[in-house]
Amino acid sequence: MSDWVYDLDFSILYPAVVALSVVTALVGTWLGNRTHGRNGGREDLGMLAGAGLGLLALLLAFSFSLALSRFDTRRSMVLEEANAIGSTANFALMLPQADRQPVLDLLRGYVEVRTGLGTPYDPAKLERDVQRSEELQNRLWALAVQMTAASPQSLPAYRFVGSLNEVNNIHERRVTALRYGIPREVMAILLGVALVALLLIGYHSGAQGVRRPVATLLMAATVGVVMTLVADLDRPARGFIQVPVQPLIDARDAIPAGGSG
Repeated sequence: MSDWVYDLDFSILYPAVVALSVVTALVGTWLGNRTHGRNGGREDLGMLAGAGLGLLALLLAFSFSLALSRFDTRRSMVLEEANAIGSTANFALMLPQADRQPVLDLLRGYVEVRTGLGTPYDPAKLERDVQRSEELQNRLWALAVQMTAASPQSLPAYRFVGSLNEVNNIHERRVTALRYGIPREVMAILLGVALVALLLIGYHSGAQGVRRPVATLLMAATVGVVMTLVADLDRPARGFIQVPVQPLIDARDAIPAGGSG
């Protein structure tokens, strides 16, 4: 599936892929019915259909595992970022009163941006969120430089700088996880193999004289749902499956207001 297909509303993409799968199986059944009664080739058709199903199962398992792994990575990035922001806020509470308030205000603004990062799906919004995140990071680093320059031996400042550095590192990892997914060439091959396999299954069913291929159509619909589910997992900001951001909301709510503990 190319990027323009991914950009479709998943309430349209799910039924569209299922319909395409079912129609392919029906076309195969219709072609098979036209050859019903002719001699030879049925065993070969069965072998081809079985081979197609086996290859499709392998590709579906591979793609689903890869998409689920990427989804779990995005989810773990949210949790890691929330923990890093929470730790940074805690270390900020140990800073002198004059430095504490600006840091907490910037952290609160930062977590607001990170909570909505990548959602709803809009490439331009994602880039704006990234730029805003980096701007807030630069302002936090400017404060950290001032603090360490004023008190080079300050243990609270040293801990705050280390935690802030972890926030910056997680930022880049999370943005990278959002920007990249399963290569569209892999999804295109998966779709092509699925359609060929369903065509062969339908053809074999028709050649055997099956007039009501309910099982074949159910298989086709199931394959369509699973393929779209892979795409949904791979592009969580665009479909029904969303990466939970509750840890970031909790981190935001835990940042003290007014710079006091």
